[in-house]
Amino acid sequence: MKNQPTPRLTVEELYNIFDADFEKGVLIWKLRSQELFTTKRSFSIWNKRFFGKPALEAPHANGYKNGSIFGKVYLAHRVLLAMRLGYWPEYVDHINGDRSDNRACNLREATKSEDGCNSAMPHTNTSGHIGVSWNNRDKRWSAYITLKQKRKALGNFMQIEDAIICRKQAEVLYGFHPNHGRSSCQKSL
Repeated sequence: MKNQPTPRLTVEELYNIFDADFEKGVLIWKLRSQELFTTKRSFSIWNKRFFGKPALEAPHANGYKNGSIFGKVYLAHRVLLAMRLGYWPEYVDHINGDRSDNRACNLREATKSEDGCNSAMPHTNTSGHIGVSWNNRDKRWSAYITLKQKRKALGNFMQIEDAIICRKQAEVLYGFHPNHGRSSCQKSL
């Protein structure tokens, strides 16, 4: 028999587990009823330890806040947005790029493509501008943009400034978020 993945909690179940302060981007554990525990002692211990305290606050290596609910790990930003929207969104975008900032004004439902159009500059970038790199073979600056996971060449230029202008025009043309290409806002953990 195959192991079946644990089904995700419903939004209604999330409201039974947490109070949410959407403006601050914080989840608070609610009091749990005794029927959720096998013993009265475990019920008492859990509620004394967690009730009324911030939930899903553990930092993950990728910068997100997360935690366990009934043995399954959940990301705080996904839980908060699901509670706010009333359904689980497929993708969640941190508008300012700070993965630990879960305030309502910083979270939006997005498609995979929209999320990708609001990315920080990769740490491997050497030109200082997203979508611009030195083409060693042609001895020119190349401008490119990624659309629906496919890289599209925009042109080769003698001057880096021309490649940057071309790339910026493409970002506007294809509806990239104004934050796209910013310096990484991720906090060190």
